[in-house]
Order: sequence, then structure tokens, then C-alpha cells
Amino acid sequence: MTVYRFILLPFLLFLSAKPPGDLPPPPALMGIQTSTNFSSEQLVKDIFLKDGCKNAFNIRSINNGLSIGFFEGAGPIFGFDSGVILSSGDVKLAEGPNDEIEATFAYANQSDDPDMNIFAPNSIFDVGGIEFDFIPVGSSVTFKYAFASEEYCEFVGTEFNDVFGFFVSGPGINGPFSNNAINVALVPGTDDFVAINSINHATNANLYIKNERLEEANECDVPFDQAFPELIEYDGMTTELEASFEVIPCETYHIRLLVADVGDDILDSGVFLATKTFDLNPDVKVTAVAEGNNQAIAVEACTGGSFVFRRPSGTLGQAIVVYFSINENSTAESGVDYAPLPDSIIIPANELTFTLPVEIFADQLIEDQETIILEMEFACDCIDPIAATLFIDDKQPVAVETEDVETCAEQSFTISPNVSGGVEPYSFLWENGSDGSSLSTSTDVPTTYSVTVTEFCGSTAVGNITAIPQPVPSAVLSGETDFCEGAESFLEINFEGSPPWAVQYSVDGTIETVADIFENPYLLPVNAPGVYTLTGFTDAFCFGNFSGTATVENTAGKLEYTATPSTCFQFADGAISWSVLGGSPPFTAQWSPSVNDPRSPSQLLAGNYAVTITDSLGCQIIDTVTISTNPTQSTDCKRFSLYVPNAFSPNDDGFNDDFRLYPSSDSNIALVKSMHIFNRWGGLVFEKKDFEANARIQLWDGTFKGKKMDAGVYVWQVVLELEDGTSELLAGDLTLVK
Repeated sequence: MTVYRFILLPFLLFLSAKPPGDLPPPPALMGIQTSTNFSSEQLVKDIFLKDGCKNAFNIRSINNGLSIGFFEGAGPIFGFDSGVILSSGDVKLAEGPNDEIEATFAYANQSDDPDMNIFAPNSIFDVGGIEFDFIPVGSSVTFKYAFASEEYCEFVGTEFNDVFGFFVSGPGINGPFSNNAINVALVPGTDDFVAINSINHATNANLYIKNERLEEANECDVPFDQAFPELIEYDGMTTELEASFEVIPCETYHIRLLVADVGDDILDSGVFLATKTFDLNPDVKVTAVAEGNNQAIAVEACTGGSFVFRRPSGTLGQAIVVYFSINENSTAESGVDYAPLPDSIIIPANELTFTLPVEIFADQLIEDQETIILEMEFACDCIDPIAATLFIDDKQPVAVETEDVETCAEQSFTISPNVSGGVEPYSFLWENGSDGSSLSTSTDVPTTYSVTVTEFCGSTAVGNITAIPQPVPSAVLSGETDFCEGAESFLEINFEGSPPWAVQYSVDGTIETVADIFENPYLLPVNAPGVYTLTGFTDAFCFGNFSGTATVENTAGKLEYTATPSTCFQFADGAISWSVLGGSPPFTAQWSPSVNDPRSPSQLLAGNYAVTITDSLGCQIIDTVTISTNPTQSTDCKRFSLYVPNAFSPNDDGFNDDFRLYPSSDSNIALVKSMHIFNRWGGLVFEKKDFEANARIQLWDGTFKGKKMDAGVYVWQVVLELEDGTSELLAGDLTLVK
């Protein structure tokens, strides 16, 4: 029978995880990364051992310098990301990608190890590993690992099988290896040792991860399906496995974790020991529970409590004695507030748990919450004691608070009481027989509903809730209006009921919603012509009645116009006449670009003219009128064709420093009657009259009253006198460039 001894502590101390020494930064590349910059002490205590109890000592490496180290980046492969790696060569060869046919680091020496020789006498090479003593606190030890090898898959079934083992020796253990050790690296559910022949593509394939290169897959006649070709070099590996074994708490044990080549010193293998999984901590836990709640709170004269001791399922073979005591910081008094407890319990063989009941006394005193703190301590103390706390409360009467509610006539509603005191869970009984914590019903007249609440300990309280139906609210859509772009239009909705209101309406079948309305009546904005219909309505409490339909028509007028084309390109002799059919006169017009007379534009160049016409109600018509060039005048246009530059740069560099006119050689222009240039605001900046149309004549030099003008766009206008005595007006834009 295994014996545990426990004491009490006033509180639990939770240890935070300590990082495994000065670990290297995360690798820049995906996949396994390794390092040999750690001592054996660091690899075991800081990396391999689980936080808490770290009773490990006499730690010694068994290697040739490079065969043990730290690894990380294995998460996608094994499920655990980092830990300690043991290798029959150089641990660095584990790093991906899998780009070598026979990855090997040979020490060229035959090894003589008492445990590995049992697997393969006189044929062991390149043994690598680590060993240490340890003292477990619990009755079992577990850790997680995985095995990988370059010998997969072509050496499955041969005598060239690299071997590894986890050899444990100590009290109660009697096996065939040195110091009566046993090998705990076993195929799950069997007594078979984990090896290439016991886990591979054909045997226990559910525990195997394929990573063979194409050459190996073809040689083994298996499908080519590499799982992690970029992450790890080895051609195959096991999934995550767990080693576990029973021990006697507080006794000293020894473990040897080894891997070696067999038959020759080529084709490396590796063992991956998962970080923080070698667990020496106690395997018996204790928790406090109470009837009727999950907060471990017992209630005087009502509910009792208990302490539940639990052990792991892997230790069922023997009974366990657990010793404990009540911590002096407990506020409840043994024999006064609760019945005295023993100082130990026994978890019988083949039982996972033992429940120790605690009888709570009703002392009829008004007290603050009291505590019973049960604590466990281990004979080989290496961690803080484990404790559980049971709380004791005075019994409180149950109380029911209710408020009257405003409800909606002819509509369902739900009511529920506010319950406090007593011990949960509560049970409910409404006068109609319903037993839910709330009641859904409806009524058209004021009605009082009664509910009886019973708490876990049996005391009761009654609450009454009065429902006061409100009149059914209503919404009515009314009014008539017209719609046009640019003007605001509204429809009126009148409400009865309590704000805020919300309405749903449709416009020619398209649903819209407006919520949080406090104005009454509400002016609904009209955004489009169509048929507006109320389709839904609620006030602050209830769904209401709704009605009303309104038809909104588009009253904007229609623009009608005639565009007179210009006779020639750049001749400003086009014109527009326009009128509006419908709408509400008078009308105003805005043109872009601007024109000489918005009501009757004339002297227009060829081009597009955007217009916005607004009537007296604010309705707008937006359109574009195009002035074209009369094609029948093309021959005459050539007779007086004139090239007018659209830019010049008066910067005294000798190139394009002034603005000139360039008539064609066959032009019939007799005289330039006038030349005017205006700035963007219409101000005259240059004027010249009655001069010959000749390219040699310098016109504007970009100044006004001796001052240089700013760069920008200017407008020019030319009146020509032709040889037949007629006149033509030309105009255009000119850019002054600095």
C-alpha cells in the first residue's frame, strides 16, 4: 500500500512557467531548428522536467558532444514544438529539408552500453543520450516523445534497425536490463518496444508519419507521399507517444534515455523528448464541493459539503493512503461549526476517487462566511502543499422582488421575478401551474400574476406582478406632395402611443425603416416619386395599428432647346434657345462654361454647355447642350483658316515668348478688326485693333500695364474682316506658362 502524507497551507501558490534557459530566438525558417549550446543540467531541469517538482540530480550526458541538444519548430510534425533531442549522430542533421539520401554523422566508434547491447550484442555504434536520478512525489511518472530515423522505410524488417530505449530502475522495478531496469518506450497498448520494425508504414501505421524521398518510396514499393519534406530530414517518424510507469512516491529512481546505430555507424536516428512533460508532481488532487452549487459553499442547516480526492487512472493497481490536516487559518471551528474530520483517507484499489463528507452544524449564530482549509503535504517535499477550501454560509431567507409592468393589449408578453437569498437552484410555481422562471402570457385587462419561489433548502416566498395593458398605438400616413430634384418634400405621419416610435414603409414595393422618432407629427422626407405605404409600426412598448397611402408625382418640367451651330471651328457664332415644358415659372438658368445671356445664350464656340434650370419651387432640371460646327461651311472656313496657339511662355528665352496669330497662305482675311484677351474673372488684360493678320506681328507679351501676369488660363476673342466685307468672331482659351 502506497502512503501519502498531507498537511494544510493557508493558501495555494501557483508557479508560473520558467522559460528553458537562454533559448535562441525563434528560427527565421519553418521546420526543426537545433542547438547544442545547453548543458545536460539545463536540458533536463529547464527544458524536459515539468514545472513544479524538479527532484532530478546526478544528471550526465552519454554522447560524443553533438548527439544531444535542444530543438524547436516541431509543432506541425509531432504536436509538441520543442524539447530535448537525442541523436545517433549530429542533432543538426534533423533539420529540414529532407534533401539527403542517407543523412549520416558517424563517430566511427563501436559503443559498449549494457542496455543497448541487449538489443544488439557487439553491433552498437554511436550511442547518444542522457541519464539522471529523480525522486517522484506521485505514484506514476509520464512524459511525451517521438522517434524518427533515416532508416525508414528501406530497412524495415531487417537486422539494421537503429534502437533506442528509456530504461528506468529503482524500488519496485524488476526488469531484464541493467540494475533490473525496464524499457518504458512501448507501443501503445502493448508490451512491444518502439522501433523501426514495430511502427512503420506496414505495422501500426496509424502511429507512423511518412516522409520518404521518392527513391526510398520506390525501393519500398510504397506510395510517394512526403508529409513534411521541408521541415525535417528524417525519412519517417512516429506520431506523438507517451511513456508512463508506476513508482513508489519519494523513493529514488534512475532513468537512462538512449539512442544508437545498429550494425554500422551510418543512417542517423533521433528521439525527441517534449518540453515540460517529464512529470514528477503528485498525482492525487483534492477539491471541495457542496450540495446545490458549484462554488464549494455549504449552508448551515441545509447543505453539506465534502472533499473529493482523485488519482490518475494509470495508478489503480494499489490502494493509496492520503494524510491531511486542517490549516490553522481556517475560520470554521471543528466540533462547533462542523463535525471533526479524520487525519487520513484511503483510496481503495481500482477506485479513482474517494469522497470525504463534511457535516455542517447549525449554530443559530449570525456569522460571516467561514472556511475549512484542508491541505496536503508530501514526505519528499519539493513543491508547495496542495489545498482545497470549503466555505460555510449562514442560511439566508429567500426573497422575491417584483415590479408592475406595462404590457400591450392583445399581444404576448413575458414576466419574471427577481429572486435573492436562500440557496440556488430555485424552483418556481405560477398560479396557472407553470413551473418556469418566467411566464409568457397575454391579457386585455389589468391582471395580477402570483408566483411561489422555493429555494434549495425548502424555504419559500411569494411574489405578485401586475400587468397593465396599454391602449393599442397607431400611426397614420397622410398628406399629398410632389417631388422634384433639388426641392424638399415631406409626407406627414401622426402617432398615438408612447415615443420613441418606429415605422416601416414601402415606396413602390421597396421597404424602408425609420426608428427613434420623437416628433409628432413626423415629417417623412420624400426622396423619390412613387406610392408610399405604411407597412409596420411600433411605439416604445407595443406593435401598433398603421394605415395610409400617398402617391408622390414628379413635377419637374422638361427642358426643350434648339442649338444653332457655329459656322467654323473657333468661330463664336453659335447660339441656344430654350424653354421649359411644365414646371412652375419663373425659371432661372446657370450655364457652364458661362455665357453672355443665360436666358438666350449667343456668340458661342462649338462645345458642350452644362445647364441647371431651377423653377420657383426649387425644382431643378439638369442637362447638357452641344454646339457643333456647321459642316456645310467647311469650304468657306478653309478660306479664312487661322491658327491660334493655345499656349505661350513669356520667359525671355527666345522661344515662344509672345502670343501671335498665324493665318494660312490662302486665307481671305482682309483685316483683324480687334483682338481682346481676358483673365479668368473677365478682366481685359490686352487689346489691339485694326491690324494685318500676319505671323510677324507680335501681339501680347504676357504683361498688363507693364506688370507680368501670373501663369494660368486666359480667354481670347478675335473679330475678323474678310475680303468679301463680312465679319467673323473667333474665341478660345490660351495658357500662359512660366
